[in-house]
Amino acid sequence: MSASLLNESIMQHFFPPNSSPVALQPPDFVKREEKDKVDVSEVSQALQKCSNSCAPGPDQVPYGVWKGIHAINYHDILKLINHLLSWLIHPPLLKDSLGILLPKPAKGDYDAFASYRVIVLMQTFSKIAQMIINQRLIKFAKPNGPHPPRQTGSLRQRATFDAGISLRHWVQEAQAACLKARTMFLDIKGGFDKVDHSTLLQRLQTRDVLEYMVKWISNFIS
Repeated sequence: MSASLLNESIMQHFFPPNSSPVALQPPDFVKREEKDKVDVSEVSQALQKCSNSCAPGPDQVPYGVWKGIHAINYHDILKLINHLLSWLIHPPLLKDSLGILLPKPAKGDYDAFASYRVIVLMQTFSKIAQMIINQRLIKFAKPNGPHPPRQTGSLRQRATFDAGISLRHWVQEAQAACLKARTMFLDIKGGFDKVDHSTLLQRLQTRDVLEYMVKWISNFIS
């Protein structure tokens, strides 16, 4: 396969067009309660999860720079984040990202898609805003229960390590009862890429997620 044909095939395979795009809505100001404003602890928590060694996206601004700004004057990042959530926008400039295609080692056939993996480098400020919203969704989901009760990943104090411990317990429990245990693992490739955006927003609304978060997410994925 020629290089140009391989490049075209790779783009169509790894970066397909969205089949259900959400139309971009004009900025809409929604007044939030004072308690809904982002505070300095949320920004600090998000920055703590950002490694200085992570490669930045198109902005080429490392996380260490944002940490330095936050240490000198925490009001700057706080104001920017709160402006985004007040106007319910995630500017197109912040949506640019770099998709890096990496060949997997020791693969015999590099004409096959399975021989590559993609990492996406988001703009660092965009990632910080996303993590703050994500943490708010997790806090909302825990008491309201939109997530499956056995979900372990992406939840505070419930890591994938807990899933391994639970699996081991269930197997030992079955063996103690002289039963046979079987485990099936599924590797769902591209699951997040296939999420229907309209359905996602509808689910958030039916779960009574706060309006400003739903609208900001809608703008984020537009």
